[in-house]
Amino acid sequence: MKISLLLPCKNEIVGLRVYLPDLLAAGYHQLLVVDGGSTDGSIEYAESLGCEVVRQKGKGVPAAYRESYDKLTGDAIIVFSPDGNSKKEALPDLIAKLEEGYDLVICSRYKDDARSFDDTFMTGLGNWGFTLLISLFGHRYTDALVMYRGYRRDLPEKLGLTYSRGEKFENTRGMYSAWESVMCVRAAKAHLRITEVAADEPVRLDTTGQGLLLPATRIQHYRIGFYILMQIGEEIIRWRWPLRGGGYGP
Repeated sequence: MKISLLLPCKNEIVGLRVYLPDLLAAGYHQLLVVDGGSTDGSIEYAESLGCEVVRQKGKGVPAAYRESYDKLTGDAIIVFSPDGNSKKEALPDLIAKLEEGYDLVICSRYKDDARSFDDTFMTGLGNWGFTLLISLFGHRYTDALVMYRGYRRDLPEKLGLTYSRGEKFENTRGMYSAWESVMCVRAAKAHLRITEVAADEPVRLDTTGQGLLLPATRIQHYRIGFYILMQIGEEIIRWRWPLRGGGYGP
């Protein structure tokens, strides 16, 4: 199976220096860095190692996924966070499940004995609560929000995730929406083959901004949490959201 590794990045030079050499040496079919406007040398470092880099134009992680999608050429995509939160030792287990034929494989921070060393009480509670809500759509997840996951190359398009809902939406609500939670909801509604592998989440390598309530991060937890709730409500109202490309859905 040809694997495309996708690394969303914004000012992650610390993590890139740690992970990129090993990931490149592993010989995956493709390694693509999608950059959201780094100013710390992340782009230049990735390019110096020969990495393919997409400079995203839109704002937010969902834009990074959409704008890089057509550049990904593998049979399956694995999203790997280069900030230290993704444990590269979990890649073989994740790939093995994809090769077994699963549509979506999640590296769960809370399955079996796995744990997040990056969680605060606030983020742990939020992850638990949102995962419980998303599990009501038909699949019992233990971690529905984590970025670290693998899926079939055609999955995002067939679940309607790759199209833009308009410039106004994408530059306001869209930039704070969570691709990961919607993917889990729609995959469950479509009765796809979903599984999880247990994988600890290490702390971020760059702890700038670490607080008591929230970990060091590039995302706005409270705002994103609010929009995840809106997304869940929208998915309930529009239960039979049109799935693009055919082949999925009851």
